[in-house]
Formats: sequence, structure tokens, C-alpha cells
Amino acid sequence: MMKKFLLLLTLPFLMMGCNGGDDPEPPVVIPSAPITIFAYLVADNNLDDDLMSNIGAMYDGMTSMNKQATLLVYWDGKSKIQDVSNPMLLRYQADGKGNINGLLPIDTNAPLDDVLEVAEVVKEYPEQMSTDARVMTQVLKDMVNITTTEKIGLVVGSHASSWLNTIFTSRAFGQDGSGTDNTMLIPDMANALKSTGKTFDFILFDACYMGTTEVAYMFREVANYQLASVMEVPAYGFPYEDFMKDLYTGTVEGYKAACQSYIEYYQSLYQNGSYAWATVTLTDSKEMTNLTNELKKEITAHKDVLADYDSSSLQEYGKNSGPYIAVDLGHLVEDLNGGTLPASFKTQLDKTVLYKGCLEKASPSNYAVEASNYSGLGIYVPVEERPKWNQYFKTLDWYTASGWNEVTFSWDF
Repeated sequence: MMKKFLLLLTLPFLMMGCNGGDDPEPPVVIPSAPITIFAYLVADNNLDDDLMSNIGAMYDGMTSMNKQATLLVYWDGKSKIQDVSNPMLLRYQADGKGNINGLLPIDTNAPLDDVLEVAEVVKEYPEQMSTDARVMTQVLKDMVNITTTEKIGLVVGSHASSWLNTIFTSRAFGQDGSGTDNTMLIPDMANALKSTGKTFDFILFDACYMGTTEVAYMFREVANYQLASVMEVPAYGFPYEDFMKDLYTGTVEGYKAACQSYIEYYQSLYQNGSYAWATVTLTDSKEMTNLTNELKKEITAHKDVLADYDSSSLQEYGKNSGPYIAVDLGHLVEDLNGGTLPASFKTQLDKTVLYKGCLEKASPSNYAVEASNYSGLGIYVPVEERPKWNQYFKTLDWYTASGWNEVTFSWDF
């Protein structure tokens, strides 16, 4: 009996000797990203394949992350996903070890359908007009309701034409089907986001011409930061595979890195002989009111010059697909002041534009941008030749806030 007792006493020490007395290693805790990313993709148009590919690029970007993260995608396009043609809400969850939705990562050379099969279908919607502001609000609310992070970032992808109410074959944002009626006005889009009750940490416009003062002003209260291009965005869009990890940091530095990746991606394409051009800017929304106030000072101070102003010498954006949509903001103010940007305006512009990038060499060559005349933001200067644009321009809050209402044009405005 005593031998058994001694054996029981010594057994724990013998076991300690077997493992060297070390405590077991604690399990590795993989941190969670501080932000959830939403993607609202309106692809019932000729961008269907490209926007579908963007989902694949986002997936690829998430597989290389070392954080747990969630991506929610609203898809309304021509292509079916998992044999369903209706709009749907998809979820991808990264575990920080390369796996998505609990499955090993799919080879980057695998068919895109494989990536789409991995998606968790959270909700299937009836056929609906995704460019209706009420629909957009409801979808975003559905996303918010299943999100656990305080921070939310938003990617919007489709056709766009800045603040304009009609241009080419689309109007302002989106094109859900054929015709210009299946689109969304920018003020309605901003209100749709505001109606969710959330302030997004960033909004990334994967859409053309959205890097203008008019658009940035309208979204100043619904997103802390805005990533956009004042020019056409190439059909491929943003290279999400390169910078999803940066967006998921939920930081300004991460958003700057995403912008830098955009420029580097298209710079590489150009150097390899492909068609490539790019502009991108990161704006601080809370500074947009101050920038607008500084601009108003300039417009009212030079209202006599602007009454019959020739902007043809300024750097123009959007002229390659039709009539130009904007001139460069900094270049305009500089020109109004005899070639020198006023110190107070420059200081505020630098506070507002946190990153700006462009390609000085592009293909086609007329898409090249002079970096010395690129301030990061474009602005519309009313001209007599665009009466329909001007009529709508006067209905925007921006028209009064920026001081354009103080200008008495020499022609019928």
C-alpha cells in the first residue's frame, strides 16, 4: 500500500521530467481587422465581367492577410452566381491563415466560378433596381446589421460621370440595365448612404470621374475618407489583390498605400506596353468644407474674370471620352492668381488631399497627366456650350457653397 502511495506521489514529478517542466504553448491568437468592407457592385451593364473579376481580386487579396476579416458583397449583374440570376448579398470571411469561409485558398489560376462557389449567400433579393436610392439604403442596412466592427469601408463599382445628371449613356452613378433612367444622381446616392445611420470610414469609387470637388463635397458627411480618380478608371478597376490588406488596416496610411498600389499597377502595365493611365486621390472629408470656403474666396475675388473665362489652357479631365468634365482645381486657382497658388489655399488643399498620384506617361498618350499641374481634384467651370449641364449645376448645394452663384456670366446662365 505504501509503495502505491509513493508511486502516486512521484508520478507527477516523473511526468514533469518528461516534458522538461515547460508549460504548454498558448494557442496562437490571430487578430481581427478593425474594419469590415462592403462592396456595392452594379454590373447589369458592359462592366459585368470586369466587376465580377474584382470579386476574385478581393478574394485573392484576403488570402494573403494575417488578420481575420469580413467582406460583404452586393452583386447585381448579368452573370449568375451559384446558378442564381437575382441580386444577392455574399459574404467572405478570412481566418488570417489563408483560408476563406473555412476552405483552403483557391489557386489564382483557377476559374472565377470557383471563387464564387466559395461565397456564403447571406441573402437573395428579388429583381430590383440597384440604382434606386431606397434599394441602396436597404442593402447597406442589411450589411450593417450583420457587421460586428465599428468601422466600415465601402467600395462602389459601376459606371459614373461625376456630379453630372446626364452624359454619354449613364447618369452620375451606376447603370442597372440599358438606358439612362436606370441610374442614380449623386445627391441621391449621398443621401442613401446617410440614411443608413452610419459614417463610413472610407468610400472607394471604382468608377469614372469621381475625384472632383463637387463629388467630394457631397460625400463629406457620409465617409471620413474618399479614394477616387478624376479621370476614367480603366475597366479592370482597382488592383484589389495588391492592397486589400492595406484597406483592412482601417488607417490613413493603409488608404495611402492602396492609392500607391493603384498607381504602381498601371505604371507597370504601361512599362510592359499595355494600355494604361491613372489618377487617384485620397481626400479627408472633414476638410472639404474648409477647402470649399477657401475656394469661395477665390471665386468671389475673381468673379469678373470668371464671368467670361477661357479654361482651355488648364489641365482637363474626361476630355478623352467626350467633352471635358473638369479642369484641375489647383491649376485653376493658380491661373486666377497669375501663376502662383495663394499660400492659404495651398495650405488647405494640402490638408484636404492626403495623397495624389498620376501617370505622366500613358497609353493612349493623350491620357497622360502633367504632375506639376495635378492637384488631386477636378472642378467644373461653367461654360456657355453646356446649357443642360449648367442648368443642373445650379441645383447643387455646391453651386452656392463654392461661390459660383456670385458670378454674373457674360452669357445666359
